[in-house]
Amino acid sequence: MYESTMAGSIYLVNNNQYNRKMKKIKIMIASGVMLSALAACNNESSEAEQNVTMLNSYVDSVENLTPVYTHEHWTTLDEGYQIRVVRADESMQTLKESDREKLEASKQRYAALKADYEMKIQEQEAVDYRLALRNRLFGEGHVGSDLNFEFATASNLLSIYQNFVNTVSDNRDSFSREDWDEIKVLYEALDTRKNTVEKDLPKGDNLEIAKLKIQFASIKATNRSGEKVDENSEAKQ
Repeated sequence: MYESTMAGSIYLVNNNQYNRKMKKIKIMIASGVMLSALAACNNESSEAEQNVTMLNSYVDSVENLTPVYTHEHWTTLDEGYQIRVVRADESMQTLKESDREKLEASKQRYAALKADYEMKIQEQEAVDYRLALRNRLFGEGHVGSDLNFEFATASNLLSIYQNFVNTVSDNRDSFSREDWDEIKVLYEALDTRKNTVEKDLPKGDNLEIAKLKIQFASIKATNRSGEKVDENSEAKQ
């Protein structure tokens, strides 16, 4: 009887020790799960902060670059931004409020950069296009943005008028309204130069230039008015 009672007591003691041990193990496991979850959360938060920092640094680098105002250059820069902003946006939920503000500030800075680049690219394209038209009408590199016509002298003025009128005549159907506006400005500048050197023109050149001027006036009147009609029709549609 005594042995039976002792055995029962030992069993109870061992059972209680086992239960306490298991309880400790469960607590340790639960604590481990919580720590792992916390570590994962901290890792996500850390990664999210890094994404914001990387985006901010990228915008800094774009701001500090020597600008190259071409579509190709801007496309490359924009691709780099899009990769980084997508990463930052994906981790938005784990960001602290201060980091969200940094992210929004970086986006606003980039939007300002983009607007400036796009405007400058359009301006550069307009300059390049006008320069290309001037090169076609007067030869490579003769007329720049300052509309300096000193290259036109009494001895070569007739050939310059001939090239100008022939080029306009050959391309009359492809010119836009903006082209004709530019051609008008260039023609007037050429005429101003003619007035300067006219007294030194070789005999007969003045008459030939006068014929070319009449030819140009006819071409311009026909095609410039036709261009206006086309634009008005498009506007009504």
